[in-house]
Amino acid sequence: MEQRWDSTSRSLKQYGTYANQSRYIRVEMDETIDSAGGGALLPFGYYGPPRFKNVTELEADGSSAELNDRFLTMGSGLPGYDGSLVISSSWGIAATASFNFPQVRLRANGTDNGLSDQTKAYFGMDTYRSTTSTSPIEGTADTHRLWYSELGTTAGVPSDTTVSAATAIEGYSYIFTMDDVSGSYTYSSGSRVAGTSYTAVNGYEALLNNNINKFTAPFWGGFDGFDILKPDPMYNGAIGDGASEDNNYVFHTYTRAIQTVADPEYINMNLLAVPGLTNTNLTSLMIDTCAERADAMALIDLPDVYVPPHEDYRSRTARIGTTPTNAANALKLRRIDSSYGATFYPWVQTVDANTSQPVWVPPTVAMMGVLASSEKTSEVWFAPAGFNRGGLTNGAAGIPVSAVSERLSSRDRDILYDARINPIASFPSEGIVVFGQKTLQERESALDRINVRRLVIYLKKQISILSTQVLFEQNVQATWNNFKALINPLLASVRTRLGITEYRLILDSSTTTPDLIDRNILYAKIMVKPARAIEYIAIDFVIASSGASFDD
Repeated sequence: MEQRWDSTSRSLKQYGTYANQSRYIRVEMDETIDSAGGGALLPFGYYGPPRFKNVTELEADGSSAELNDRFLTMGSGLPGYDGSLVISSSWGIAATASFNFPQVRLRANGTDNGLSDQTKAYFGMDTYRSTTSTSPIEGTADTHRLWYSELGTTAGVPSDTTVSAATAIEGYSYIFTMDDVSGSYTYSSGSRVAGTSYTAVNGYEALLNNNINKFTAPFWGGFDGFDILKPDPMYNGAIGDGASEDNNYVFHTYTRAIQTVADPEYINMNLLAVPGLTNTNLTSLMIDTCAERADAMALIDLPDVYVPPHEDYRSRTARIGTTPTNAANALKLRRIDSSYGATFYPWVQTVDANTSQPVWVPPTVAMMGVLASSEKTSEVWFAPAGFNRGGLTNGAAGIPVSAVSERLSSRDRDILYDARINPIASFPSEGIVVFGQKTLQERESALDRINVRRLVIYLKKQISILSTQVLFEQNVQATWNNFKALINPLLASVRTRLGITEYRLILDSSTTTPDLIDRNILYAKIMVKPARAIEYIAIDFVIASSGASFDD
């Protein structure tokens, strides 16, 4: 089975008959076999990767026509070329040379690599260093690299395969078939045609009955559409103005990924983040997608807060591309007014688990961990900020955070928070901490805070799940009572766990009117008062005289 993106309906559609057994490999049968009911057929060989044309007669004076239309070239355009050739006739004799493009070795015998049981041998591509070695060879991938499916075909090669039409390509490096395995279980190319192979003498059934039925084939021909010349082919600089996805593969890829998760019935999620993506059109699309789903929040990154090396080559001091004031003004100009989005400032430093090297990461990386750990240690409706749940130095992000790309002053934090940007502060004694939890909603309400928006998302999802138990039941008082019996314990539990202070569930003839009953609708009204988080502490100090009494 496979899933293909339908650009018209903007959704993934599934095709195929058989469930996949792997997350990484999918087998696609040839249509002529699949449609003809060839389910009893077995693969018996494969085409190897294409190969570059060989250079067979390279002359010392460089005049050989063999250099034309070949992968190997000689000329002043070569990097480091100093005018000399790789061969010489300085001995006073004519000199020629040949260059053959390398190919992988094929297994020659069933006993190679110390196998005593030849039925365990895999013929075809040999992945060992030698016939006597049991260690894998690391260069096998090099001969299969960079071949992609859009190279086309070339003369003399079957038209249904993907071999280059470029003149520098000449057929396949080899063609393997189990038909060339001989009676002593050795591989000899052409033995089938010569009539000396095992299958030529005994038939393929006899070979399979003797358990000589395995071979190794390489993967080649894949192409993911990315520019291999870029350190990060999905970097923001490749998006351009981001006005349209029709002429930009990066913009199209991100758009397709975001729209893939737009259907709440296809993907169950409550947070959406694309760390490092700062294109304003795409981050706005993330927020709009979550708002349309109405059951998830988008965490977005702001442009130019920190410019990583894969985005632009610049000095370390120039990597901070904006200021808190400029970032705040830029966000205000975008006029985003949605409680389904939130953003943070600045970037933070962590340690790459694979290389043990320090690396700068966008704040969304840390915040995904903060929101998860906050939910785990307390509840989803507790503020993911402050020293108890937002202490990055104390491990709240789930990854070690050792520094921030920019130390924020008290004034900087106020400017950012006023623009609905949550600051990540660094204090000399307390360490690094998330110091805000605003959403991107402009108007003041309970939903302009992350903990309240996540509370409402939680309640909507849980009530939606419970509501399925009365779906398609009779729309009568007994069903209404059953519905209230399902929802009231949930709301009471959330109140006990400090998510809400009060609630009320109304479901009677005043909400579900006869008109709604005739339209097959049960209408309930749920009112809640969310518990608010403390973000400011006001304390008055009164200096009393020595004779004053505190009892008065």
